[in-house]
Amino acid sequence: MTTPRLTELAERAQKHVADDLPESDVLAPGSVWNLSQTLQHCAQTVRYSVAGYPRLKPPLYRATVGALAKRAFLGRDRMRHPLGAVIDGAPQLDRDLPPAAAVAQLAEAVAQFTEHTGTHAPHPAYGPCTHDEFARLHAMHLAEHLPGLAHD
Repeated sequence: MTTPRLTELAERAQKHVADDLPESDVLAPGSVWNLSQTLQHCAQTVRYSVAGYPRLKPPLYRATVGALAKRAFLGRDRMRHPLGAVIDGAPQLDRDLPPAAAVAQLAEAVAQFTEHTGTHAPHPAYGPCTHDEFARLHAMHLAEHLPGLAHD
């Protein structure tokens, strides 16, 4: 199965929130965050791929373990990572932010990413990524956190 494109997943998230459907329809089993927090987290990582991540893992890690993980994810078209892992240095996720506000943040981040034509900031674990690699990795990230969107 191919992961839907990033823009398609973001649009599905907007529709899900607008239709006020249950969080359990989209969240991964065992999620540690609510829907709003999950959308905020996904928006952060998309935004940081353009603006720069707050903290990077050491260069040796990015060149070895991170590069291997990136290659494996892209080769499988699927990602596996701890669902409660925060982005090091990112602001705390707001549990009480309404899902409509969180999905608006995601839509804005995806639009900013889609329109970006310059070099992307290095990923904190994977290191340098092309626009296409980031688009695929972001889509896999959303699909892992919100698998109900990938099957809409």
